[in-house]
This record gives sequence, structure tokens and C-alpha cells, in this order.
Amino acid sequence: MTFSNIDQLNLGNLLQIVFSNGVRNQISQDYRDWEYVSRYRVGNSAARELRFMFQTNYGPAAIQYRNPGQTGGRAFPAAQQSTIQENTAKFKEINATIELEYNMWDRARKSPEKYGEPLALEIQAKTTAAKRRIAADLYGDGTGVIGELGASSAAFNANGTVTFTLADTNSARGTVGFFEFGDLLYLRAAAGTATAFDTNLATEPDHWKVVSKDRTTRQVTLRGRDSAGADLNVTGITTQPTAGEVFYRYGQPTIPNLTTIGSSDYGTLTEVIAGLDSLTAADGRTIHDITMEGATAGTRVDAGGNPLDVTYIQQALDKVKVAVGQDSYSWKMMSMSPEAHSTLVESRETDRRFQTVQDTKRGISFFAYVHGNDTVETYTSEYVPQQKMYMLPEAKSSDKVLEYWGSDFETVKANGMGDFHLKPASGGGHENTIVSYLSSIGVIVCKHPASIAVVENFKVAS
Repeated sequence: MTFSNIDQLNLGNLLQIVFSNGVRNQISQDYRDWEYVSRYRVGNSAARELRFMFQTNYGPAAIQYRNPGQTGGRAFPAAQQSTIQENTAKFKEINATIELEYNMWDRARKSPEKYGEPLALEIQAKTTAAKRRIAADLYGDGTGVIGELGASSAAFNANGTVTFTLADTNSARGTVGFFEFGDLLYLRAAAGTATAFDTNLATEPDHWKVVSKDRTTRQVTLRGRDSAGADLNVTGITTQPTAGEVFYRYGQPTIPNLTTIGSSDYGTLTEVIAGLDSLTAADGRTIHDITMEGATAGTRVDAGGNPLDVTYIQQALDKVKVAVGQDSYSWKMMSMSPEAHSTLVESRETDRRFQTVQDTKRGISFFAYVHGNDTVETYTSEYVPQQKMYMLPEAKSSDKVLEYWGSDFETVKANGMGDFHLKPASGGGHENTIVSYLSSIGVIVCKHPASIAVVENFKVAS
């Protein structure tokens, strides 16, 4: 027989409805990388900009051997002064808006058996989203790109969504981990212009919404939306996307031309904070006025597209200790994707340089790589690109290698305005909605790029 609920009986609708306690969050709340950044906060953001100085050589040509028995014409070597340079990092601003219908908030506030405080839930959600955004941007390059397409990557689904495959080359910008469920995106050509793909669909979207993502296949499924925010069923195609087209977040004000960056500073290309991909570069790009080459470049080991192996970790740590010495730093953490971590599991079984660590204080178990006097813990992050690994040092002095200069999120108030106020209506007056604005500014700088060892361009186990 068919099921008939009790509300089908006479007066059945008079029975109360019982809600289970709490809201069951369905997405990750992990923002450990933000906590890592906040541990390296060294100052507030009251200043206009941050300036710091690098020394790039000692003037070694001023040191020369001479013949001690020569009686005349023995000149001292020509002087060569050490080289210093002043660098500038510009603060970036990140904002958040909290919005809630006033009637719903007021009724929930007055209800003695309320299901949940809608306002508290929304504040927590926006705080988590903001921290996860900064955690992702820790590994970005400052362009704001969250994913780059591979060739012929669009597949149309029966429900009107489109599945895109991201590029897996070492030079690809962004990663599948940068895509957040429900986030809104632009698809743009590398030059920053509209793509032929977007403008040749039977139903042309204004922007895209993230529906799902698959790390194993590097695929993201998106739904098109029109300019009013309504969902679209995207069907029909005459032009596949071009490899190298990229996704940006929908609210990003500045879309750069990636083909003509040249000597432009990655620290000021866009409004997005530049992270480790630029702060540890060794390709001659400019970041915070630093040319990332020679003594001011990051220490990088190219695996040549080969499977990740412990050999590359050994090479990177050997190389970085030669570059910066072993007296000033200790290396404590290898930050990598979960896929890279899984690839190292086999090496862990056969290489005695890997050790299992049981941390009774923190209640965790992990394995670490032993190199000389350093025990480098493995650390996984959903935001690290699958083909890169970062070995992060700690200075033995009170100085820090990575520094975060910034403020906590604070409510924007003016003229005695409270934390929340009615939302102004476009035609005058106010809507029946309460809003609050949060703001923070900050910037990440690296005081010694060569001290961070990077293994890149490797394959992970499928």
C-alpha cells in the first residue's frame, strides 16, 4: 500500500512540527591555512603601505688575493659595496556583507523555541567563507585566477550544467581546490576579454555558479546564470573553450591581461592578495618590487613531469640549505595536496628518512621527513596545486620568514551607525532587510624567498 502521512487525517495539520536540533553543515569548514597565516601576523594595517629592505650581495669582488713579496705597484682591489634594495608591499582590502530579511530575524529572535538564530548562522558562514578565501589565496599568484582550462574541456550535462576540465600543466594558474561550492565566476580569455565559448552558446550566461568539483579528474561542474542571477539551462555549442582560458571570481573588479604582464608587479596587478606562487617564484617576475631571480628568487626544484619521489624532497632541502645556510633557519613543514601526500605513502614504507610522529599534545599522528637536523612534517591542504609542494622554514631568531600585516574583520560603522541597519532601496526609502558590512585589510610578504624550498612539476598517483 502507499504511505499516508498523519497530516492526511482530519485535523492532522493541527499537530506541531518538530525540527531536529541544529543546522547540518554540508561543506568543509577547514581554514587551517588561514590560521597558519594569522600565526605570522607581525603588525596591524594602520600604515599606507609596507616597506622593507633586502640585501642581495656582499660586494665579493672587493676581496682579492695579492702577492705579499711585491714591493711596488701593488694596488688594493677596487671597492665593491654590498647591494641593498627597498621593496614596497601595498595593502589589499577584503570586504564581506551580511544580509537577512528583517521579519525572519525578528520572529526568530522572539521565538522561545527557535530552530536556530539565523543571524548568528549567517555571521558564522561569512566569517568561515572569508577565512577560507584568504587560505586559498595564500597559494595564489595575485592575478585572482582560480582555475585554468585545458583544451576542449566543456561537456554538456542533461540537467543544463556544464563540466569543465582544468589544465594540469605546471604553469597552469589556480587549482580545483580554489573553487568553492556556490561561488560565482567569470570565464575570461587570457587577455581578460569575453570568451568565444560564452558568446557562442545557444543560451549565453552572464556568469557561472559552482555546482560540484572532482579533484581526481580536475573537473568542475558549473551552472550558467543570467545578469539577474537566475539559473540557466545551458545547451548547444559551436565553439569549445580554448586552452588557457581562465575563471575569476564574479566580484573581482580588475581582470588582468595575462599575456602582457611583463614586468608588471604581481603585488598590484589586482585587488587580490599575492601568495606563495609569486612570493617564491624564480622566473624573473616582479612582486612587491622584488625581481624574482638570482639571490631574491625562491629555491625551486623541477621534477620534469616525473612521478613525485623522495629524491626531489632531498634535492630541494639540500639546495635551500646551500642557498641560505643552516644556521638561521629550521624547516618544519611540507605543505602539499592530499594527492601528493598519498603518493609519498609508498616512499614512507621503504625510506628510513620518513618517520611516523605521534603528537600526544595535539592528539594527531603524521609522518615527517628527516633531513640533517630538521624533521619536516607533512601537511596537506586542499588549496595547494597538485603539482607543487612548499617546504616552509622558521627563523631561529625572533624574525619571521612569512609575515602577515593586517587587521581582523571589523564592522564598518559611521556617524553613530550600529552593527546592523536597514538596507537602502534603489527607489528611495529602505527595504525590509538588515545588512552589516565587515572589512579587513592586509598583505603577505616573504622576507627571504630563497629560504622556501619548492618542488614542482611532478605527477601524483591517480
